[in-house]
Amino acid sequence: MVAFFKSVLAFLLSLFVMPSFFSIRLYGTDNINENVYGDVRPDTWVAVDGLGRTLPTYEEVGETDNEKFVGLFYWTWHYNFASGFEADNVTQILEQYPEALYDLNHPAWENTENGKPYHWNEPLFGYYQNLDEYVVRKHAEMIADAGVDVIIFDCTNGSFTWQPAYEVLFKVFDEAIAEGVNVPQIAFMLPFSGSPEARVSLMDLYENIYSKGRYKHLWFMWEGKPLIMAHKDALDTSNPLEKEIYDFFTFRKNNPTYFDGDFGISKETWGWCSDYPQTQYGTSLLGNPEQMCVSVAQNAADGKLVAMNNGGNVQGRSFTKGDYSYTYQKGTEMVTVDGSTENAMLYGLNFQQQWDYAIECDPDFIFVTGWNEWIAGRHYEWMGTENAFPDQFCDEFSRDIEPSAGAMKDHYYYQLVANVRRFKGVGKPMETIGGHTIDINGADSQWDAVANEYFHYTGSTRDRDADGWIGLHYENNTMRNDFKSVKVTYDNDNVYFRIETVDNITSYTDPAWMRILIDTDSTGNSANWEGFEYIINRGNADEATVTVEKSTGGWAFEETGAASYTVSGNVMQLSVPRSALGIEKGEEVHFNFKLSDNMQADGDIMDFYQNGDVAPGGRFMFAF
Repeated sequence: MVAFFKSVLAFLLSLFVMPSFFSIRLYGTDNINENVYGDVRPDTWVAVDGLGRTLPTYEEVGETDNEKFVGLFYWTWHYNFASGFEADNVTQILEQYPEALYDLNHPAWENTENGKPYHWNEPLFGYYQNLDEYVVRKHAEMIADAGVDVIIFDCTNGSFTWQPAYEVLFKVFDEAIAEGVNVPQIAFMLPFSGSPEARVSLMDLYENIYSKGRYKHLWFMWEGKPLIMAHKDALDTSNPLEKEIYDFFTFRKNNPTYFDGDFGISKETWGWCSDYPQTQYGTSLLGNPEQMCVSVAQNAADGKLVAMNNGGNVQGRSFTKGDYSYTYQKGTEMVTVDGSTENAMLYGLNFQQQWDYAIECDPDFIFVTGWNEWIAGRHYEWMGTENAFPDQFCDEFSRDIEPSAGAMKDHYYYQLVANVRRFKGVGKPMETIGGHTIDINGADSQWDAVANEYFHYTGSTRDRDADGWIGLHYENNTMRNDFKSVKVTYDNDNVYFRIETVDNITSYTDPAWMRILIDTDSTGNSANWEGFEYIINRGNADEATVTVEKSTGGWAFEETGAASYTVSGNVMQLSVPRSALGIEKGEEVHFNFKLSDNMQADGDIMDFYQNGDVAPGGRFMFAF
């Protein structure tokens, strides 16, 4: 009903001439890319993360609100440092030399120069340069799957716009769109003042991108113009070109401080990071804020900026204001998380408290910090801290969401997904329509009557052959059978799958070949591996049959039956006995599932992000 009243109000307002700051922002259709290979609908996928938290469903959060937007802070400048430094990891250094924490001259720091960049930990995709197309494609899919509308590039230092990186990103995102990915759109955040550097950046971006209409479909629009977070008073409007730039963008001044009170509508100011309870920027006609921030952690303590390794009450991942906790259902149990929870940094208490407040305030736009900063310079002194790491430091005192090869894994990624869904809603899930008996040796046309079809992106795991930070090189050529779609149906005896790939399916003798993982117990009480009770074709396939196995706990399985299959070109059909999946005759058929091919590390779910192909990605599952 809220969306209906907003639409009516927007129509009525359109009959009048109104100041621009009163306009209702109905931009949903302007900021959506059409998928090429069918309706890839990641907001209908389900998942249980590594902490047992389940993604919100349609029944919980309702239909998608196309007037709500999420932006994600994104860093493009890694290549600039990667070409000059080795990748040093603060978490690893302090595990070996804990006494080096405040010792500027400890040998562990190798007498490095003031400002030398250090990683807080290792990214899941290694110490990459963001000219690495493999990584950029992974980012495109993961951020799209999270429901993020726009990534906002950090160009706040000097007049650097990091053109080599954004050119690679534009190219890869364009290719991803052609392969079915509804990629996030793009915007830039420039220096925090109307400085000469801000003017140079505006001129540079306008000349290289906007004036030429390059990648126009990637521009994020706000109030009918491309959004840019910058101070327009950097421009001299008596200059015709600068007046043209002034009129071209929707400007929002980027506020550097975390500690401001709420801003009125006339300020035209947005934030990027804010102390709880976060600043509310602007006001819409409906009375809700225009923009608010949500951040994983803040390099702040007691109302002032501090280095992340300050040692005081720094607002890390497990920090909260007051006596805050949150609760979620894990299987049949209710789990309450607070500051006393073991390994509290994994659970995102700071992040969740900020999300809860932002969702309660119901702004039009939420800016999330951040995705992939990863590094901070080690400074001899900063804001009173010696041997200081201002922005990132270690697992607890860092603010990245991108999955880590360390302890953070992908916990924050699914927390992001869950909260975006709570804020924006989700698409209505596909209903199971009828049941059909399939002869897997018969004509493919018999599947025409099956309505339950699930699509995925093609080209998900492209080959990788790229340098990382100095001394590192990464290769990956594990893409083999590239999943395009799958249909599912059933009768009283069997469950049937039709899997289509881009090219002809390879031989059954291949290792880790054409697997299906199935979750039949939504309570999570049955023995399972990462939520999956059954796996089809873990091994021992022959020309006509594959095994069906049930987890006995973790990556250990016992055989429950055999499934028949056929392969013709790029189509595989399977007939799986209901009994092998523990689904009795006459019992309602409902389960979650995913496809996997050429997994490299059996038993490690993080492998799903990196190798072979899976549909859908990561921990996501299709819901049947």
